[in-house]
This record gives sequence, C-alpha cells and structure tokens, in this order.
Amino acid sequence: MIGRTSHQGSNRRGPTGRVGESRAGVSLNGLLALVCGIGLLLVREALVSTTSPAAQSSVRILLWVAVVLLLVVGVREVLGRGIRRARTGVGRRARRVRRAPREGLLYLGLMAALLVGSFLGGDNLLMLVVALMIGPWLLNAWASDMLLWRCEVKRKVPDRVMAGEVLSVEVIVENRKRLVPSWLVLASDQIENDAEVLESQVLFARVPGGDCRSGYYRMRPGRRGRYRLGPIELSTRFPLGLIERGLVFHRPDEIRVYPRLGRLAAGWHQAQAETAGSVPRRARRGGGADDQLQRLREFRSGDNPKAVHWRTSARRGELMVREFDRHQHQHLDLVLDLWQPNRPTRDDRQRVELAVSLAATLCVETLRQSSDARVALTVLGEGVSELIDLTGPSGVNELLDLMATVRPGAGDLTARSLRPPVSAHLLGVLVTTRAELTPEWAETEGRNARLPVHVDPDRLPSWFAIGEA
Repeated sequence: MIGRTSHQGSNRRGPTGRVGESRAGVSLNGLLALVCGIGLLLVREALVSTTSPAAQSSVRILLWVAVVLLLVVGVREVLGRGIRRARTGVGRRARRVRRAPREGLLYLGLMAALLVGSFLGGDNLLMLVVALMIGPWLLNAWASDMLLWRCEVKRKVPDRVMAGEVLSVEVIVENRKRLVPSWLVLASDQIENDAEVLESQVLFARVPGGDCRSGYYRMRPGRRGRYRLGPIELSTRFPLGLIERGLVFHRPDEIRVYPRLGRLAAGWHQAQAETAGSVPRRARRGGGADDQLQRLREFRSGDNPKAVHWRTSARRGELMVREFDRHQHQHLDLVLDLWQPNRPTRDDRQRVELAVSLAATLCVETLRQSSDARVALTVLGEGVSELIDLTGPSGVNELLDLMATVRPGAGDLTARSLRPPVSAHLLGVLVTTRAELTPEWAETEGRNARLPVHVDPDRLPSWFAIGEA
C-alpha cells in the first residue's frame, strides 16, 4: 500500500480532515436530478415529435419513466439528506460525506452549458445529450456508495516516541461485504499538535470482500508534545472519478513525543561534583547487584568467606575469592527553569527545547546508571511541576512523560520560588534559559547548593552533546 504524509503548517481543517469541505445541507445530486427531470418534462413532446409515428408511443412511455425516476430521485435526495445527516450524526459510527472533485465540477459545467444552450436554441438533441450525461454521474455516485458500504477502518500506533525518530502507523481497512470488493480506497488520517495540522494518506488498490488489508504511513515528529490522531476518512472516486464519497470515522489516538536526548561526557558527575563543592556519595556494600565482578584472586587473611568462588577453588586446589569493583552512584536534584519572554523569537524557542533536552538527558543518565540512583525534578514554566524520589526504569518513563508536555513561562526566578534541596546527598543543578540570574539568587546560591547551567544554543557545555535529527 502507498503511504504519504503532507505538512500543512498551521492550517485548520474541518472534522473530516479536508480543507474547505462544503457543509451545505442540499444534495447536489438531488438538484441535478430535479433539473434534468423538469427539463425532460418540458421538452418531452418536442422529443416525441422528432421520432417516427410508429415509435412515438414507445418514446413517450420511456420519457415519462425517465421523468418520474429523475423527479423521485431528486426529491428523495433533497428532502432526505437532512434526515440522514441528523441520524448519522448521533447513532452511527461513521458519517457520510460527498464531494465533487475538479473533474466532476468540469463535467457539471459542461452539462449546465448544454442545458442552457438547449433552452436558448430550442435544440431538443442537446437536451437529450444532457439527459444521457446524467447517467454516468448517478452511476458513479451509486458505485462509490456501494464500494464503501460496510467498510471499517482502524489504526495501530505506538504510545510513545522520541522526537526526531521515524515511526510507522498501521492502517487496517476491513471490507465486510461478502462478494463485492472495494477498489481504490483512500484512507486519510489527520494528525494535530499544538502548532500544526498534518494529513497522512494510504491508498488501498483493492480490498476483497470479507477480507481486510493493511497499509502503513510514516511520520517523523520534529517537536515534543502530544500528537492527536483522528478522525480518519475512507473515500473513493471509483469508477469514473466524477464524484467522491467518503466515510468519516471517529478513531481518536494520541502519541506522546519525548524530547530528544543527548550524550554526557564520561566524567560529567565527578567534574560537576567538584565544581559544586564535594557532594557526598553513597556506595553499596556487600557485593550488591550494582557491584561489577572485576577478577578472581587468591584468598587473603581478612577476606569475607562469602566471596569465595568454590567452583574455581576446587579446580585450582586453593581458595579463590571474587573481587568486585564497587561503583559509587551520584544522585541528582535538578531544577529546570523554562523562562521565555511574552513575545518569543525563534532563538528563545530553540533555547527552551535545548534546555528540556539537556535536563532530560541529565535525569535519564542518572537513573540508568543503577537501580539505586535517585532523581528529584522541579520544572518552572507556566506552572510548577515536581517529581520527587524517582528511581529505576519506571522513573524514566514518568520523567519523560512530564518533559514531553512542559511549557515555558515568563515568571521571575527567586530563591523563594524554589523548594529547598531534597537531601545533602543529591547533586543540585539548575538548568535555566535566562542569560543571567537575579542578584537575590546570586546571594543565596551557596545556601541552595545548586550549580547554575545557562543554556545557549551557540555554545553548549563541554560535557553535553546532542546530534542533529
């Protein structure tokens, strides 16, 4: 199947995902049938007079049948459209839409020109041509409805993804008709975030009766946040392309896009701890899970008998003990200050996103170094968000969920706006988008024990790097 994603900036769309879709309550097909029926009624005697006397009775009967059918179809479409719209808007799973593509509009324009010419010139043959041209139009409308009848659509989408990564969304179309296949069905999916509206399309060449087909489209979210998917529309112009019929399904889904993570230098924790001023560390004792086996050596007086490796000792004929490399883990108390002016520039927005990526990288790297690592996070932006005592993989998911949705603000940063450090064992860091801190903060910097890190897109810290998407 063919998938495509089109970017439309900040254009707003209707609920069907199509820009400029008509919502008129009058059926264009019904009006056309009424016009053609009334036209045939007016010129029926002139058409009968042009035929031979032996065939006039048969022609008269055929014209009356055509007039009655056109008038019945027209009245049914015009009067019944509002009833069907009200009924499908509440209790049905899909809403029907009808559109005339450019080719169909040109076809209607040609019919209108011939109709006007037949009235002005009194040419009955032109009226007959118009009556014959209405047949393909109604045939296309009926065939399109039949192809979409009893069709369903659903999608499979990941819940979370990192900004800059390519993800695949699976679209599944099911044809519940047993015998009639669906041809050239286009699935259009709407994707919206806080800044833009996107449209993805997947074309299904044929969906057999009683079967389903799946297709994929790919998207690469460039910014963090929530991406809302839906509604999704199935449409077709088969077989003549004169009219397009569609079914709009309310299938809401959401993708949470995490900020991009960078890379930290190997000596980041030690260098920052020395700059901040000897932050105490805690080491696990007794050969825990975070201690890595370094080597086996001979038993020495004073060694722990529990460290004896009995299998190696039996093979070598002497006691051998396991020697571990005990890792000391740095814990983190981070404050993210997302300041942004009321009228931000592109550099201001870039600085905010870089600060979020830097803070997320610091927290994630700290949590991933061991199951005992602890992180406390405070985000100052539109409001104040706090996550205290995060540990392990569950803490990573909770932290990134928050980082995906935080927004900047224009408030002031003071010592009173921050909570005191959670513990003296946590390394305190302040990541801020401000060019400089207030004098009050500078006076209380030592008491807060938080190292300020100013984010500048043109000059990243030496211990942090982020690759291009």
